[in-house]
Amino acid sequence: MVNIPRQGDILLLNTAPRSGHEQTGKRPYIVLSHNIIADYSNVVIVAPISSTQRNYPLYVPIHPNYQMKTTGKVLLDQLTTIDYEARDCKFLEHAHEELVTELLLKVRAVFQKA
Repeated sequence: MVNIPRQGDILLLNTAPRSGHEQTGKRPYIVLSHNIIADYSNVVIVAPISSTQRNYPLYVPIHPNYQMKTTGKVLLDQLTTIDYEARDCKFLEHAHEELVTELLLKVRAVFQKA
């Protein structure tokens, strides 16, 4: 039985195979979807965390003052849905609540009407 990922959980996932500019390989991802999605299905919506040096409005840095083990930037333009029962998921840590709040506010821009 797989533990059900919760909003704000950081998981180590391998999302290969991918193509193009999509993040691939084993890396940390943060769960952004509401817990109700995981409660009624075996999927969650996640965003990759990368050590990229590039700056982009939808790349949100994990500030050191959050005192988290995970470092880097959350790439909000690369959201993906994963089946956590079919993937090898390893729980790393739960994100600081201020980071989760910031991510949820910024990710709204992805779904704004153009």
